[in-house]
Amino acid sequence: MLANKTKVTVTITGVILTALTAGCDKETDEQRRIGTLPPTADVLFVSNRDTGSRRAEIYATDSEGRNVNRLTFTNEHHFILGIDPTRRYIAVSRAEEDTDPPDGLGDEDRRSLWLVDLETKEETRFTDPRHHAEGDSFSPVGEWIVFHMKLAGEDQSDIYKIRRDGTDFVRLTNTPNAIESDPAWSNDGKEIAFAYLDAETPRFVLKKMDADGGNIETIYDGGAGVSTPAFPPGNYDPSWSPDGEWLVFERAVQYNGENWGSGIWHIFKVRRDGTDVVDLSEAGGHTDRAEYLPSFSPDGRYIIFGSLYEAEDPYESHNDVFIMDADGKTLKRLTDDPANDMYPAWVP
Repeated sequence: MLANKTKVTVTITGVILTALTAGCDKETDEQRRIGTLPPTADVLFVSNRDTGSRRAEIYATDSEGRNVNRLTFTNEHHFILGIDPTRRYIAVSRAEEDTDPPDGLGDEDRRSLWLVDLETKEETRFTDPRHHAEGDSFSPVGEWIVFHMKLAGEDQSDIYKIRRDGTDFVRLTNTPNAIESDPAWSNDGKEIAFAYLDAETPRFVLKKMDADGGNIETIYDGGAGVSTPAFPPGNYDPSWSPDGEWLVFERAVQYNGENWGSGIWHIFKVRRDGTDVVDLSEAGGHTDRAEYLPSFSPDGRYIIFGSLYEAEDPYESHNDVFIMDADGKTLKRLTDDPANDMYPAWVP
């Protein structure tokens, strides 16, 4: 009996390599690498709930945390991710090799940028695995993906964009002795927000630039800030509101080893001109957690994020996905699993 084939395409700076991986004649989602996005899906997230290790796969759920479906069945570790407006393509950062301690694949390992086609089940690697790349933001019509990458042997990290079909690999920034990361496309497609750190300002500040890399300017600094063992002080992971008026981001506000050594991180929002900064975690009364990777819902009414919370009672501790109102209040726990559920993204 001949096996069906699932096509896996690897694109490295314009060079396309194609491999075929064997499957079954009548594949279920569990027998193939890529499953099916259900019509009920409102949110994507990554979790290790089925892997038996720190390695995470991609899952989908509705806005009430029901109908959880696993979308990937691989041997790789999945990190931040985003989905295009058609609900067909996922941009995701994947670790394929155990490059850094501890043993086993996890967030510490070097990652490549991949595109997953949920319709054809094709998987395309856009960046050389010798480099470290992260990206999750599609342009409004889904034609481009913006991401940051640190080239092998370099300390600086710059911002790039690539067409969804793997062509037009464009370097948007080239700033010596600086780290430029966490890029996010505005909903009108005209601007890209990102985090920036250099030796003169040894903390991450929020900046924005035109979609072609021009007219870079600072949006928000925030002052000295708090460092943690894993991260310099400052502002991370900006994401635009649908109307382009606000940016939401996270920032460490305290470190005494809290939350399994992560410290305390709050979610903030700031207007695009750098005014009206709001501590949403403070406004909502959830101030003792490590809250990461926030983003506005497509209608702008809600913000989703991942949260680490180490309570005195282990059964009260969590590493899950939460939703709050855009003013920080009315907190709702979306996932409730003993595993690590993190890095959520809205499904259009």
